[in-house]
Amino acid sequence: MKIFQKYRGKIILRRIFAVSFGLAAVCILLSCILGFGWFRVSQIQQQESDYENRMDTYVLVLQNYGKSMENVVTVLENDVYICKLINRNTFAWDSTTGIAAQEVTNLVSVNPMIHSAYVWLEDDYLIKSTNPSYPIDQNGDARMLDIFRMSTFHESAVIPYLDIYGKSQSLLCLTSGSMDPTTGGKRSGIQVNMDLDKIMTLTLPKTEEEQFLLIDRDGNIVYEQGTREIYRVGERLEDILWKNRNLTEASAEIVRTAQGRFLSVAAEIDDEFTLVWLISYRQLTGSMTRVGFLFLGIGLLVVIIVLLLALLMSNRVYNPIGEMVRTASEEGLPSEAMARQLENTELYSIAQTYQTMVQRLNHINLRKEQEDLAAYLISREKTAKLPEWVEETYAKPGVRIRVVVMRLSDIQDLHSNNTEEAIAFEMETIKTIVEQTLRELGNVLVLPVDHEFIAAILFSEESVTEERVTVASQHILEVTGELIHIGMDVGISEENGETEGFTELNLMYQMARAATAYRFIYGMGAVVTEGEMAQRALNGEQAPSSEELIQRLRQSDRTGFSAEYRKIVGELKKLSIQKAQDALMEIAGQMQTYRNSLQYRFEPLTKKDYEVLAGQLASYEYMDDVEEWFFRMAEEIWLILERNRQTGREDVVEKAIAYLQSNYGDPNISAQYLADKYHITPSYFSRLFHEKCGCTFPDYLAALRIERARELLLERENLSIQEICELVGYSNASYFTTSFKKKYGMTPGQFRRSQH
Repeated sequence: MKIFQKYRGKIILRRIFAVSFGLAAVCILLSCILGFGWFRVSQIQQQESDYENRMDTYVLVLQNYGKSMENVVTVLENDVYICKLINRNTFAWDSTTGIAAQEVTNLVSVNPMIHSAYVWLEDDYLIKSTNPSYPIDQNGDARMLDIFRMSTFHESAVIPYLDIYGKSQSLLCLTSGSMDPTTGGKRSGIQVNMDLDKIMTLTLPKTEEEQFLLIDRDGNIVYEQGTREIYRVGERLEDILWKNRNLTEASAEIVRTAQGRFLSVAAEIDDEFTLVWLISYRQLTGSMTRVGFLFLGIGLLVVIIVLLLALLMSNRVYNPIGEMVRTASEEGLPSEAMARQLENTELYSIAQTYQTMVQRLNHINLRKEQEDLAAYLISREKTAKLPEWVEETYAKPGVRIRVVVMRLSDIQDLHSNNTEEAIAFEMETIKTIVEQTLRELGNVLVLPVDHEFIAAILFSEESVTEERVTVASQHILEVTGELIHIGMDVGISEENGETEGFTELNLMYQMARAATAYRFIYGMGAVVTEGEMAQRALNGEQAPSSEELIQRLRQSDRTGFSAEYRKIVGELKKLSIQKAQDALMEIAGQMQTYRNSLQYRFEPLTKKDYEVLAGQLASYEYMDDVEEWFFRMAEEIWLILERNRQTGREDVVEKAIAYLQSNYGDPNISAQYLADKYHITPSYFSRLFHEKCGCTFPDYLAALRIERARELLLERENLSIQEICELVGYSNASYFTTSFKKKYGMTPGQFRRSQH
């Protein structure tokens, strides 16, 4: 401003600015007239190309899901134990059945997209395994059998299915098997169902102006996704489908209807389905708003040109300013010669201001780059893009990438007991330690992702073994523990090559971050690799049984309970985190239910009760610390049991059980009968019985009778089903058959035949 004020009387300044702004106005006018049409056409073409590329990506993902389902069917077809099971023509539970069932369960458990898997023989299944999120009852089994009968082997089909909660689902079904040569029907086979709703939801985007249609080879719409039924506004759907048949790549075209225009993108999936993506033309052209930013950029460019012209003029009429800027170094400092020239002049303050401005801009730019990279790493969007400066700085021929994630322990304590300055100093110290340690393995980029996680991205031109990275990570934990007394846990991703590494850097970060969760099992200072995490998730081992633990609890055996609990925890430490946490929740639920029964609360645990339990267990960061909760709960139960034993109420239940063992065949036995026999009220007897046995009196009696019936079916072949029914206390043969089938999955007659 001082410069302009000093030379405001010079006519040359006024003419220079007048010419500069006049040229700027002409440039803007020409840009509006000539540039808008070109920009609009090129932008639509670019978007069509982008949608085609995205459609190819979606189709590739869906094809991979289909191949994974085909692989499951192939594995089951070639499984020796399943083949043996089908060829026997009858069902019998033995080692072959157990191994086959375990292998089916393992295949379902490792693929979260699988809804269910069946091995069929005749009109019933031999083996069934379902995802825990999709329970199937008998009606569901019958529906699956109908689907199997109507299916065509080795051809995928989309089927509607209504689950036990009344929720409609779309399943992708694939079957294989053999035909009965006499009847022409399906004799045996394998059926695998995948949750199409979940697959499509995870794969495809969802906006208000888009619609996805999945069409089978007959032109039927088998799946729809989108909040607006765009395809119903015109009569062009059939034209779209048949025009895009037998495509090898996605094809896009603009569809015009009486009610509007839409972009249609279609592609075939393995010659079985066609995926059609309809986008509202309004959404397609919505990006035209970028034209405004283009014009804004032109305006800014004009301003820059004006400033440059003004600077040129000032350089001619006031040379020291131009000389100072020209000779300034990268840090914003003028050269030594110019510094001596500016000393004790009015331009010295301008030089200092220029220096401060450059330093602040560098700091802001560095912070912005780190924030962009952190946002990319934590993003789960498929459209997230890696900041360009990362590849520009670190991409070299043959470079390999590995991500190491440090997770700080006890974050709440760290932030509540330290000032912001102290926390910033400790984070900077950790960053320095990580950089110095990992720099021996290659170039390293370290940045805090959030208040809990720090990411270190290692770039190396040579392959770095997992062992070296693990040793370096352990050294980092030791040094940080000694210097700043902060506990950390480390997760390490797999090493990827140049192309795959840069394109999936955020996925590598997510995997390394997930590995840090294993500190729950390993304890503080854990160093876990992605490979170790995957191995645990796929080992197929089941959680240990808690039956002995609960029995020790009921017996008030403190020593036995403690030993059994630690034994179970030792087994859980060999499993994945999810299985370990689920097992702990199951034990906690059993203990809570038992404690409630001791206090005459016999209703099952509600969803809210389980949420409270989950919150209490989640408050412990490490599995060894969870022991406190279980032993505290056990002490509460033993205190209640001790009070109950002082009243002597358990004698009545023990006598009743002894009586039932000898007189279960009496059809007149009831809670009322036994309560009268021992001179107590029926309700009081029922509470005592449930407290002692963990189940209701009718359930106990029914289970006892059905078990005795099973023994008689095996030992007394000369007895008819009706005679056995009467011997075990049932007066209604139909009810007996229903109860027996509910427990063993087959009628008494089928059971007897299956054992011979």
